[in-house]
Amino acid sequence: MKVRGMVQSSETSDLTAEADDAETARALVEEQVPEGYELLQVHNAMPRGGRVIATAKIRLAAVSEIEADGADYASARDALRAAVPDGQRLLSITIVGE
Repeated sequence: MKVRGMVQSSETSDLTAEADDAETARALVEEQVPEGYELLQVHNAMPRGGRVIATAKIRLAAVSEIEADGADYASARDALRAAVPDGQRLLSITIVGE
């Protein structure tokens, strides 16, 4: 049996921006997100001094396919999980024909 999986980077990067208010700080962070990346989360903090500091996590948005074979679904699935490259996460598993 053959299975196919979709994988995506699990590595993240941080961005920061500082502004007078949370809305502006978030907008400044969003402007920094490079093409091909997705914004995962934004956390706002207001340390002493009254300025808002937005810290964001981003990740490469691209996904790619990997395949694996096995005698049955369980062994094919296990082979697919073992084939996931370091720094990637398995998003889905699909059976390819039967």
